[in-house]
Amino acid sequence: MKGILTKSSIVFASIFGYLLLVEILVILCKPSLFLSMEMFINRMMFLGIFIFSYIVKPKVNYKIWALLTVILVYAGLSGLYKETAILNSFFQPKIDEKLLILEQKIWGFQPSLSFSAFFNHKWFSELMFFGYFSYYLMPLAVIFAIYKKEYKKIEDFGFILITSFLIYYAVFIFLPAVGPQFYFEPPQNQIEAQGIFGKLIKLIQKNGEAPTAAFPSSHIGISIIVLIWLRKNLKKVFIYFIPTTILLILATVYIKAHYSVDALAGFISAPMVYWTSNRSLNCIKKWLEKNL
Repeated sequence: MKGILTKSSIVFASIFGYLLLVEILVILCKPSLFLSMEMFINRMMFLGIFIFSYIVKPKVNYKIWALLTVILVYAGLSGLYKETAILNSFFQPKIDEKLLILEQKIWGFQPSLSFSAFFNHKWFSELMFFGYFSYYLMPLAVIFAIYKKEYKKIEDFGFILITSFLIYYAVFIFLPAVGPQFYFEPPQNQIEAQGIFGKLIKLIQKNGEAPTAAFPSSHIGISIIVLIWLRKNLKKVFIYFIPTTILLILATVYIKAHYSVDALAGFISAPMVYWTSNRSLNCIKKWLEKNL
C-alpha cells in the first residue's frame, strides 16, 4: 500500500472517492446500472490511467509525469460528466421549471431567450462563442503555464481542478437541470452559428453535451476557481484570463447553455467549492506526510 501511495498521484484520491460515492448511489437507487457498459468503460479508463501513471512515474522526470497524469485525468472527466445525465434522475424531477419561475421573478423576462435575440449581430455572436470556447482551453493553458513556471504545483492545481469538477458533478446528481438548450423546444433552444467559433461550439455540443449539469454553472464555477488559484499562485498569469472569463460568464446565457440563475449560482458557489477542494488537498498532504 505504501508503494502504491508514493508512486501514484494525489489527483486519484478525488477520482476514486467520487467513483465510490457513485457506486453507493447506484446500488441504493438503481442496482441494474451497476452492470452498465458505459459506466464500466469509464471506470476501466480511469483504472488504465492510474496504472499508466503508476508504471511511468519511475521512468520519467516528475515534471513530465505530473503533466501527463493531470491532463489524462482531466480528459477522462467528460465520461463522468455524461454519467450525471443518468444519475440525476434518482432523487427528483428536473428543476428547470422552478428555475424559469425564479428567472421571471428576478428579471420579468427570460434572459436565456432575450439576450441573443436582442444582441443578434454577427460580431457579437462570434465573440460570445469565442468566450464559451475559451472555457475548454483555459484549464489546459493554466496547466502548461504551471509546467513552465511552477512545475512543482502541477499536482496541486490538478487536484483542486479535478476535485472541483467532481463536486459540481455530485451537485448535478441531486439538483437535476438540463438548461435552455435542452428544456426549450426548437427554435427557442438554439442560436445560429455565424462564424468559426460558433461552428466549433455546435460541434462540441453535438458530440459532448448531455441533458444535465445546468445548475449551478460549472463553466463559471470552474473558471472562477481557476482565477482564484492563479491569484494565489501565479499572479503574473492571472490577469490574462480575466477577459475570457468575463466573456464566458456572458456566453453561458447567450448561447442558451444556462439560465442566468445558473450563472449566478456558479459565481457564488466557486469560492466555497475552491475552499473545499483546497482544504481536502491540505488534509490529504498532511496525512501522507505523517504516514509515509
